[in-house]
Amino acid sequence: MLKEIKEWLIAIAVAVVLILIIRQFLFVSFTVDGLSMDPTFEDGDKVVVNKFIDNFTDYETGDVIVFNSEKGPAYVKRVIGTPGDTVSMEDKQVYVNGEPLNEDYVTHTEDSYMDNFTLEELGVEEETIPEGTLLVLGDNRPVSRDSRDFGLVDQSEVIGEVQLRFWPLNEISINFD
Repeated sequence: MLKEIKEWLIAIAVAVVLILIIRQFLFVSFTVDGLSMDPTFEDGDKVVVNKFIDNFTDYETGDVIVFNSEKGPAYVKRVIGTPGDTVSMEDKQVYVNGEPLNEDYVTHTEDSYMDNFTLEELGVEEETIPEGTLLVLGDNRPVSRDSRDFGLVDQSEVIGEVQLRFWPLNEISINFD
């Protein structure tokens, strides 16, 4: 009986250590707060964020990331501009390096705040997005607090890339482009 209890305690300890390692270095769950990524994510959706991918690849336009914010809890947003890109918005159309960006995931409405912008209007002193920063926007542009509001995101603040929505169960998905 004592041997069996010892085996169970060891198994539980190993499981706890594995969970801690996975959460610290590989994956973490995150709950979407608000409507800024609607229709891609709704308020209360639960997602898995890949923290490990940051070590092997650069973020690309279209990636959905979670990052820490000085203005409160972490945000989930879509990467629109990466280092070296020029980005602007004219008449609700985003242009990256002079080319219109196809954004089937965006919520379009008549009244969206700050529809037009340039990098200069966002406070970027260079002609392109500087190294180590990203320009992010929410998919639900009329209500999203994003780079139009708080500027570029420092890549050191990025927690990771959203890889999986696991809640609600009837909307489990892995592709957010």
